[in-house]
Amino acid sequence: MVIILTKSKDLDNLIKQSDKPIAFVLGKYITTGLGVIRCLGRCGVPVIWLDSTQKQFGFSSKYCVGINCPNPRYNEKDYVDFLLRFGERLNHKGVLFPIGDIEAISLLKNKSMLEKFYLFPMADLDVTSKLLNKQLFYKLLKKLNIDHPKTYFPKDKSDLKSISTKITYPCIIKPSYSALFVVDFKTKLFFAQNSKQLIQLCERAHSKKHNVMIQEIIPGSAKNMHGFNAYYDGSFNPNGVFMYRRIREWPFAKGNGCFIESVKISMLEDTINQLIKKIKYFGIVDAEIKKDPRDNRFKLIEINPRCWMQISLPARCSANLPYIAYLDAIGKKFEKPISARENVKWLNMTEDIRSSMKSILKRDLSIFEWIKSYRGEKEYAIFAKDDPMPFFLSFLPFYFQ
Repeated sequence: MVIILTKSKDLDNLIKQSDKPIAFVLGKYITTGLGVIRCLGRCGVPVIWLDSTQKQFGFSSKYCVGINCPNPRYNEKDYVDFLLRFGERLNHKGVLFPIGDIEAISLLKNKSMLEKFYLFPMADLDVTSKLLNKQLFYKLLKKLNIDHPKTYFPKDKSDLKSISTKITYPCIIKPSYSALFVVDFKTKLFFAQNSKQLIQLCERAHSKKHNVMIQEIIPGSAKNMHGFNAYYDGSFNPNGVFMYRRIREWPFAKGNGCFIESVKISMLEDTINQLIKKIKYFGIVDAEIKKDPRDNRFKLIEINPRCWMQISLPARCSANLPYIAYLDAIGKKFEKPISARENVKWLNMTEDIRSSMKSILKRDLSIFEWIKSYRGEKEYAIFAKDDPMPFFLSFLPFYFQ
């Protein structure tokens, strides 16, 4: 049963009164979703946020109407049927913004049906899979001679045993599709400390039908991690180019950046442009790159072909990627940002406190350095002066699953 969490009158009014195509944000990730709806809503774009989570404090944002929908992870057919029925009510084709891999895959798999009612500001599944499927991705990097972590693809048990004797420990075991892996194991990847554990963890992944790869861990702290973001148009040219570096992350080693800062490193753009033009991808990208202290080279970790959790930071720095993608999807011209501002920070306060406390206890960070790091202009993950309600509701226990 589908439950509409906002007043049906609000939804009806949005559909009837909107003279612009409605943007649809699809997925449960709170920080990503809030970032996207604010990027669009502040530019006057009407937004509907679809999520299967029954208690979703992001729906309280003034920039969206929130609707509970089927979960594509467990029932893709109901999810697509829901979108098709909803699409029949629209005055204009909606513009789709998936904020999770499962949503992106479900939408692209069913594009031939959905495109009657919706616009897709991203490439088709056969192209997007080259970024979503990590095995295809790393094999492509090797073929194009793009720097990346040393990666092995075990074919069978004998091959796995051979790899286990030559990989450096600890190492990472990565699935082809991390979103599906999380469903089974509640983590994006495994860490192996020795050859015995490596074999056991690979067998555990195979028992759930996951194809995996084995990858070295590039040394260095969170500050060695960098990001490159842009919207690539139909001619595969980057628009709204933005770069950042991590200051801190949570959880350590396998988490996301909880405190990041805008920077400029020209060589990052050259690397990503080469790959995007080769596969002919268009849409928003978030590339993660780590600088290897062993040789001082930037090595590509992954590229997410969708919006990500710090999406509001580029917009704060004059590169509003969701809005650029929206305008391109509906066929309107947009001004190409010339240069994004540097030294602006994005902060997830709750996670950064956890990260900082652990670093302080390990004596990797002093209290003075921690306090000093918060100086300067900041964008927050949840809080926004012009849209405070999600922040206040995030403290209420009944909003957490």
